Amino acid sequence: MGKTREKVSFDAYYRKIYEDRWEGLQNALLSDPQQIPLDDRDSPYYLDEASVIAAQALPVSPGSAVLDMCAAPGGKSLILSRNLGATGTLVCNDRSSQRRARLHRVLDQYTPVEVRSRIRITSHDASRWALYETDQYDSILLDAPCSSERHVLRDPSAIAAWSVSRTRNLQSIQFAMLASALEAVKIGGHILYSTCSINPHENQDVAHRLEKKRSGRYRFVDTELLRGEYCDPGVLILPDSEENIGPIYYVLIQRTA
Repeated sequence: MGKTREKVSFDAYYRKIYEDRWEGLQNALLSDPQQIPLDDRDSPYYLDEASVIAAQALPVSPGSAVLDMCAAPGGKSLILSRNLGATGTLVCNDRSSQRRARLHRVLDQYTPVEVRSRIRITSHDASRWALYETDQYDSILLDAPCSSERHVLRDPSAIAAWSVSRTRNLQSIQFAMLASALEAVKIGGHILYSTCSINPHENQDVAHRLEKKRSGRYRFVDTELLRGEYCDPGVLILPDSEENIGPIYYVLIQRTA
C-alpha cells in the first residue's frame, strides 16, 4: 500500500510541473535511451547524445586546467580530455570508492597514454571544494547528483524511496557544490552546471539561487541550441521531443569577480 501512495505522489508531483506533457514525457523516460559511440574503435564508449552536447558546451582550450567535480562513471570526462591539447590538465573527482574504481577503468581504457598521464583522480567532497582549492581552474564541469527520474521510473524500489524531501535535500547539495565551484574557478573561467533531472527545482532554481547568494560575481552565458529548449537560464533536453535522448539540463556560467 505504501508503494502505491509513493508512486501516486511521484506521478502527481511531476504531473503538476508538466501538466498535459507529462504522459508523453513519462512514456519517453520509460523507453530505452538513444546512445552514440564516442569513437570508432571496436568497443567504443557509449553515451547519451544529450550528455555529449552538454559536456561540449563547456569551453576547454588547449593548455586549460579543468575540473570534473562529479566525474564518475567518466563519459563526460572523456569528452573534456579530448580538448586539453598537449599541456592541459584534468582533475576527475568522485567521493565514492566504487564509482572511482569504474572511473579509473574508463579513463585507462579510452584515454591515450599521453593524455591519461595528465589526468588526476581525487576523492573530495565537491560541496566543500573551496576548502581545498580556490581560483585554480579555467573550466569546471559540475554534473551534479540529482533525482535522475529516468532511473527512478524504472526501479520500483527507487519509486518507493522517492519523496519531495529528497528533492529538497538534493537541491541544497547541488547549490553547495555550485557555490564551491564558483570559488574554485578562476575569474573569467567557466562552470557548466548540469543534471539528468527533469525537475526545475534542481535545475533552473539552483542556478537562480546564485542571484541571492553570489550576486555580482558571475553571469549566465548563452550557448548554441543544438537540441532541446531554452530555459531561464540554460537548456533542457527532454526525450519526448528529442528522439529519446536526455533528459539533460545544463547552463554555462562565467565567473566575473
